[in-house]
Amino acid sequence: MYKKLISGIMISLIASLMFASSLAYASNSAETINSSLIKIGPFKSEDAQRHQEWIQKKLDSASGQALTLQFAPGEYRITDPKGLHPPDGATLILEGARLMLAESIKSDGQCFLLENVSNVTFRGGEIIGRRDAWDPGTNIAGIRIYGNVSNLNFSDMTFQNLSSNAIGVFGESEESPIRNISLRNVVGINCCNFYGDYLQSTKGPAPGSDRKDQGTVAFYYVNGWLVDGCRFEHSQSDGTHFYHSHNGTFVNSVVVGSQMGGYFLEGCEHVLASGNIVVRNGSRGVTIERDSCFCTLQNNLIAYSGREGLWAPDVIGIIVSSNIFRENGQKDDAQKDCEIRLDNTEQFTTDTSAIQIIGNIFQTNQHQTAAIYYGKGIKEVTIEHNQFLGPAPKRFSED
Repeated sequence: MYKKLISGIMISLIASLMFASSLAYASNSAETINSSLIKIGPFKSEDAQRHQEWIQKKLDSASGQALTLQFAPGEYRITDPKGLHPPDGATLILEGARLMLAESIKSDGQCFLLENVSNVTFRGGEIIGRRDAWDPGTNIAGIRIYGNVSNLNFSDMTFQNLSSNAIGVFGESEESPIRNISLRNVVGINCCNFYGDYLQSTKGPAPGSDRKDQGTVAFYYVNGWLVDGCRFEHSQSDGTHFYHSHNGTFVNSVVVGSQMGGYFLEGCEHVLASGNIVVRNGSRGVTIERDSCFCTLQNNLIAYSGREGLWAPDVIGIIVSSNIFRENGQKDDAQKDCEIRLDNTEQFTTDTSAIQIIGNIFQTNQHQTAAIYYGKGIKEVTIEHNQFLGPAPKRFSED
């Protein structure tokens, strides 16, 4: 009997120890899981002058650990234009957070600066500027990126009322590019520097602005990039500007109401644009220029641009297919009123050639010079299976 009693006590004791051990393991596991998440905020509005300092301390605490930083829903004030500096490998969850740049800012800067970091992800949130209160030559961006950088992802973000780029990515050269940048479901409204149209009395950028401040999204020297499902509205200069950026994809996006151009490639190679809506932009709907090569423009709607639907000078190996071009050249600016204009200039080494314009629909109006316009010396152009609607001539050549 005693043996059975002792045996029962031993079994109960062992079970208790095992249960306690499992609780300790679960507790340690929970601590491990929780230690990979750093929570930020919410902060009180009366502490606005300290929000940026407190956020940066949290970011610094994640340095070297590839952790997730989650902002609580609410408003956060950014008062210093040097911005916030996320560490390598950080994931920033900003869903429900609104980062408000102070109207008192008086020098160039940004909300976030990513410099010499990689494997950083941003998800959600809004970055809101005060361009109405800032001097026109004060250039404040949402996110600026420089240096030895790769593998950055931005999704489901909104940028408003900034006086420079929503997102500006600036590599050093084609030999030392920034690599692998993706934007998905990013919205930019009323961003970038002011740029006066060529027909206005005040032409060009606002004094104090740099050409890098042009473009709601600007990529300079980026190799491997994706812009998918984004919307860029009412840019104060160009909706987008991709400069010497290669192996890229611009798809399923909307660019509408820019002061100047909509979709802009300069010196780019191997870029695909497809499924986009580019409408009512103040200058060219699409520009592919200045030694760009082997790029495609397929299945897009390009309409009501101030100048050409597509301007393509000094380019080679461009495919333009299955697009709708509708009543571009709204400003009736000489021969810049065509749906497509192909040119050569003396500034660049590439002669415009190997161009295919196939299977597009052109809807023109009375004032346009032509649906397709050739500058001097344009050769090796294939034009097939297009439909021409409206009164303008199908083609016009300067030769």
